[in-house]
Amino acid sequence: MTLKTTKPLKLVMEGTNMTDLRIKKTDAIISTSFVDLVLEKGFDNVTVKDIASRSMINRKTFYVHYEDKFALTDKIGQDILNWFTKTLQKRASLLNQGVTLSNAISKIEQELRQLLVRWNRPIKAIMTIPEARIQLIDGLKKILEMQLQAVLTHPGSELEVNAIGGIMLGMIKYYLQTNSLPSQEELKQLSNSLVLIFGES
Repeated sequence: MTLKTTKPLKLVMEGTNMTDLRIKKTDAIISTSFVDLVLEKGFDNVTVKDIASRSMINRKTFYVHYEDKFALTDKIGQDILNWFTKTLQKRASLLNQGVTLSNAISKIEQELRQLLVRWNRPIKAIMTIPEARIQLIDGLKKILEMQLQAVLTHPGSELEVNAIGGIMLGMIKYYLQTNSLPSQEELKQLSNSLVLIFGES
C-alpha cells in the first residue's frame, strides 16, 4: 500500500514542477514581448492582442497570467525593485564597514550597475510610462535611502540621504540617455566635488 501511495504522489509533484516551469517560461515570454512592444510603439498603442500575438499565445492565456497590460506593467516594475533589494541584501555584510561621504556613492555603484545591465530594456520601457516611471523612481529612492542609512557611519541627515539618493537616480537617467554608467574616475571626481560642497564626514 505504501508503494502505491508514494508513486502517484511523486508523479503529481513532478507534474506540478513542470507546470510551474511552464508558467514561469510563459510569464517571461509575455514580459519580454510587452517590453519590446512598448519600446517599439509606445505603451498606449500596445494591446493585449499585440502582446499575445508577439508571445505566440492566445489572449485567454494572457488573462490567466495578468488582468490587463497595467497589471503586467506593475509586475515588471516590482520585479525590478525586488531584484535590486535582493542584490543589496546579498552584500549586507559589506555595508557594516565604515565609509565616508566621499565613497558612499561608489559603495552603491556596483549594485546600480548590475541593476541597469540586467534590467536595461525593462527599465527603459517602464520609464516611458508616466505613472509606472513615478512608481519605479519612488521605489528605487526608498531602497537607496535604506542602503545609504546602512553604509553611513553616522545617522544620515535628511539632506544627505536625499542628496545622494538624488545622485543615484541621476545616474540611472544618465545611463538611459548614454547607455553607459559614469566611469570610476568620473565617480571619484563627483565625490570630490561633494566634499568641496558639503565637507567630509
